[in-house]
Amino acid sequence: MKVPLLTRPIAQEISTVGEQIAEVLKVGMYKQAVTMCLQLLKSMANHFVEDEHYCYFDDMYSPEYALKWIYEEINKYKIDEESQVLLDIGHSEIMDSECYQEYGYPSYL
Repeated sequence: MKVPLLTRPIAQEISTVGEQIAEVLKVGMYKQAVTMCLQLLKSMANHFVEDEHYCYFDDMYSPEYALKWIYEEINKYKIDEESQVLLDIGHSEIMDSECYQEYGYPSYL
């Protein structure tokens, strides 16, 4: 399955990384896929606040859709316990961040 075509440049870059993560998942390298996803997610959370992405936050905020697609791809697999713990800890850190607490981003967590 391909990442949905997105028009904004940031989302296009995220989509490219999403395709790479999907390939890593296919070969069972779950910890690497989770690590890549969390690095991307944490970077986006930081930039969302620091670069004032919230000024552009609306129902069509394309990076949100690309990140959600990656999240859904990971959830299609029965990842090993170590990778799941890593994912849970990473999500918890994001949910404790200013980005999530103040802006509810990313909304799919």
